[in-house]
Amino acid sequence: MALITTNRLFLDVEQNRAYSKFGSFDVGNEPFFIQGDQCPVELSLVRRTGIQTSPFEEVAFPGGSTFALKIGTTTAVATSTTTATTPSAPSITVTTLVAYGAGDFETYRVSISPFPKSGYFTLSDGSTNTDQIRVDASTADIVSALQGLGATYVGAVTVNQVGTYTWDISFNSSLVGAAVSLTADDTGVQGFDSRLMTLDMTTAGVATLLNGAASAEATLEFSITVSGEVQTFLYTPCTVINDL
Repeated sequence: MALITTNRLFLDVEQNRAYSKFGSFDVGNEPFFIQGDQCPVELSLVRRTGIQTSPFEEVAFPGGSTFALKIGTTTAVATSTTTATTPSAPSITVTTLVAYGAGDFETYRVSISPFPKSGYFTLSDGSTNTDQIRVDASTADIVSALQGLGATYVGAVTVNQVGTYTWDISFNSSLVGAAVSLTADDTGVQGFDSRLMTLDMTTAGVATLLNGAASAEATLEFSITVSGEVQTFLYTPCTVINDL
């Protein structure tokens, strides 16, 4: 059984294209799905703004709409679903990686998940809050915000970005002089209006599509029905892979 991979797609409702990132014209890699898996696909609707600094805006899903996601060919559907859920809003976790020790560094990992659309968060040392920090903050931005907590933090903070929206923050306890009880407030973090749909790749149709081959080309289609009218927003090639 392969590890579950979420295909994240931003669908341009005017161009009928799928992008891999919000605010980027990078066309998403061709999605792949592995036989035997439950394959989640997260979808958001966007359109172009014509503004260079902010090329996309999010489009809300129509109220009262229903959805259909399917993999197949012009002759047969291998697998499909009409069940869509709204993913949980992004939140911040703060994890202790290295506990406080006199004269040593203590390190915390701050991570936002799932990926946010925009907004800000604040950090606290247990008594004082930082100024607002943007979700796309650089390491220097976070260092500057933490140094604003007080003079003892100047020169005592190191920040490394270790993933998308994930930072490791270290405090030199010999300079700070005490343990830092780092916490985060994610009230200002904004998520995407997205829908999560999971394709069952264990169906007989998937086996028929593969017909014993290592892989097969197919089409991934996503449509929305509103008041009986069906509109297709995605019709793109995908690959179905035979599980080992």
